[in-house]
Amino acid sequence: MSTTEALVWYVAVPAVVLVLIALAVYAPSWIRSPKYRPGLSWWAEPAWLGGGDLAEVERATPVDEGGGCSARW
Repeated sequence: MSTTEALVWYVAVPAVVLVLIALAVYAPSWIRSPKYRPGLSWWAEPAWLGGGDLAEVERATPVDEGGGCSARW
């Protein structure tokens, strides 16, 4: 094996493998949309994740009885 072949097999091939692994790790974060960072203003539209209609939530009346997350049954 010549010196050039040894450099290709022991230096260049592992370097290419490391670059491919680094791309596989970092590429998804480059492609995704920006994330919210604390201290910055929020730019996204509000979303209701509870299911149903938001009007139902606005019409709901609070309950002062036991139960719920207060753990008073």
